[in-house]
Amino acid sequence: MLEKLRPSELTVGKRTTLDIYTRGGRLLLSRGAMISNEQQIEILMQRGLVKRDPNDRVDYSSEFKPFRYTNNVNPFLEVIELEDQLSKAFSHIKSGNAAAPEVFYRDIRNICSQLLGLAERSPEALLGTVHWPREEKGDYSLYHPIQCAILIAVVALRLKIHGEQLFSILAAALTANLGMLAIQDRLNKQKTPLTEEQIQAVRSHPDKSVLMLESMGIRDPMWIRAVLHHHERLDGSGYPQGLKGDDISNEAKLVALADIYIALIGRREYRQALPVKFALKQIFSERGTLVGPALTKMFLSQIGIYPPGTAVKLKNGDTAVVTQRGETASQPICAGIRAISGQVYMHPPPRDTRLPEYEITEVLSSDLLKPLQPFLFWGVHVRKAVEL
Repeated sequence: MLEKLRPSELTVGKRTTLDIYTRGGRLLLSRGAMISNEQQIEILMQRGLVKRDPNDRVDYSSEFKPFRYTNNVNPFLEVIELEDQLSKAFSHIKSGNAAAPEVFYRDIRNICSQLLGLAERSPEALLGTVHWPREEKGDYSLYHPIQCAILIAVVALRLKIHGEQLFSILAAALTANLGMLAIQDRLNKQKTPLTEEQIQAVRSHPDKSVLMLESMGIRDPMWIRAVLHHHERLDGSGYPQGLKGDDISNEAKLVALADIYIALIGRREYRQALPVKFALKQIFSERGTLVGPALTKMFLSQIGIYPPGTAVKLKNGDTAVVTQRGETASQPICAGIRAISGQVYMHPPPRDTRLPEYEITEVLSSDLLKPLQPFLFWGVHVRKAVEL
């Protein structure tokens, strides 16, 4: 039986260890042929298939799959742990350990698998982790890439992106800013304008990120390309290469959309977080110059006008929080926090905003959510829930 190639099986400057065939069974490239460039790898990944030795104990069929969680998994706890895992993955880059590349790849793949598992098992609560107010502590260089990858994992379910393509995009979202890892947290807290040196560091970080990935043995062309091009823009105004239109891959455009959205709704020292409504409006208004109207519209429609984790006021006087995207962008499902009388609900009641009495009348500051335990509104337990 012919099976798909894996990115790790093709490396520029090395010879193939397997015969590679077309879908029709015609020999495409003989074993021992030299891989000359990334473009060749890309073509082979798209069109090439191989025959596996049934006695080979290496599991070549392990297509990228989601980690398996139980129904009551708590994404709010899981995401905190994923940030710690990402920190450890990043630490391998400068370790100098001979095993670092293998460990780095394994760690990134595990994080991506867990994110996809959370997106499949509890997508609404997972989106809630992005929009729920964060504590002031925490490294922007860790939670920003995790949040970007969360958005992509959730949107990918609707786009029918899966397997190795999805892994490459998620991995790119996690590692796109490696090139400015040393300064990203400092820049996020800086109140003054960037210096010329800092501007240059920002504009060169995609190239530097790719160099760091290659030092870790990463040769996946889709992953590399998405990292290199995630700041390119449709109209050619981006960097580092000033690419235009279709020269920018959809994978890079997805990473760009997630990166822009998370940056806009996040608080910086020099400005408050932008409300979701205004962030969506800004991205949509620039759709013709950023990544294109179709992809932008699809991406934003999956987030919704009132994404999970949004604090709102309802027509009946309830203060509530959005817990689930609705059939239409303007009619999500909410959970009550406090009644018009001021009484706090011990057990948050569901509020379907399709009903006239529960219509959303106002978006409230997310600050009112800070003292609350978020997982209570999604009916999950405090403990982690992993299916063994």
